[in-house]
Order: sequence, then structure tokens, then C-alpha cells
Amino acid sequence: MLVTSRRGRYNSGQETRLLLVETAERLFAIRGYHAVTLADVRVAAGQNNASVVRYYFGSKEGLLTAILDHRLPRISAYRGELIREWVAVGATFTARDALWCLVEPLADSVRRGEYYVALLDRLLEAEIIGETFTAADPGGTASGFEIDRVLRGVIDDIPEDTRRQRIIMVYTSVLGTLAQYARTGTELAPTELPALVDAWEGLLCAPTSEETREIRALAGR
Repeated sequence: MLVTSRRGRYNSGQETRLLLVETAERLFAIRGYHAVTLADVRVAAGQNNASVVRYYFGSKEGLLTAILDHRLPRISAYRGELIREWVAVGATFTARDALWCLVEPLADSVRRGEYYVALLDRLLEAEIIGETFTAADPGGTASGFEIDRVLRGVIDDIPEDTRRQRIIMVYTSVLGTLAQYARTGTELAPTELPALVDAWEGLLCAPTSEETREIRALAGR
């Protein structure tokens, strides 16, 4: 009986912790990270204990880390699986291949009704996404770094500052576009994602115009 009682309390505690994580994810994604307090999370989760969030996570930053710990393993594993599929057949990554590996796990999260992508979009707006992932488990972000490396490699024929600008624009557009689906609960139809990847591929690989080359030459770049 004692073991059963302890197990019951443990399960209840885990359920409460998960409820707080998913509630915080939704609130941060909709209202923005800085606009939400721990009290907001507690109330939205229907918890009466004023210290319940700090009990489980210690701080707001700890709660954000817990969200990443909750979502990243599955997304990273899915992305890693997609990467291995290309490696297994000896294929050379194209820009489109890399974009699919980037986008599909995030789109899958949206289809599941999760707010993770919309949360990332808010963290990007708040300019804290870099430090958030720096604090995350490197193993959980390894596949993301691999995609970033591939994207940079497929457009290595353009100047580094332009390449960096385009990659940032692609990431921003991917998160912003998919975040809208997540926040509004709009279905992401199978026909829509390939068209979106078309647009992101075009943005990434667009040829450098003569005008841009002339301006860069005048600027000594």
C-alpha cells in the first residue's frame, strides 16, 4: 500500500508538472515571453498553490528550459531521422532537402496542436532565442546545427554577410509562418507545405542581381 501511495503521488506530480509546461508554452507563444508572469501560468493551469511553479522549475528561465526539454527530443530525433535517410542513400543535400529537414519536424509539431513553433517565434521577437538554445542540451540541438551548416554550404558562392542575412530571413519566415498556423489553430494542409518550401528555397537561393554587385563593389565589399 505504501508503494502504491507513493507511486500515485509521483504520477500526480508529473501530471501537474506537464500541465504547467504546456500551459506556459501556450501563454508564452500567444502573449510573448516577457508579458507572462509565473502567476499567469499558475492561474491558467488552475493551480491554487502560489509557489507551485517555483517548486517545480525554480524560476521563469527554468520553466522555459523545461519546455525545451519537453519538446526538443522528439523534434530533434525526427530531424535526425530525416538527415540519416539522405545520408543512407548517399545523396548530396540540396538546399531544398535541408529546408525539408528543418521545416517538417516543426510542421509536425503544429499538426499535433502544439505551440512550440509559436513559442520560438516569440523568443525570436524578444531577441532571446540565441541564449535560450545556448542553455539547452547540445544533444537536443545537434540536428538543428547540422541543418544550419548544410544551408550555409549550399549557398557558399555568395558573400558571407549576404548568406547570413538570407539564412536569418529564412528562419524568421519559417517560424513566423508556421506560428500563425499554431496560434490560430488553422490546419496545415499537405498541399501547402511544399509551396511554402518553394518560397523559402527561392529566398535562400535567389541569384545576386547586377545592381547588388555594383553597389557592393562601390562599397568595397
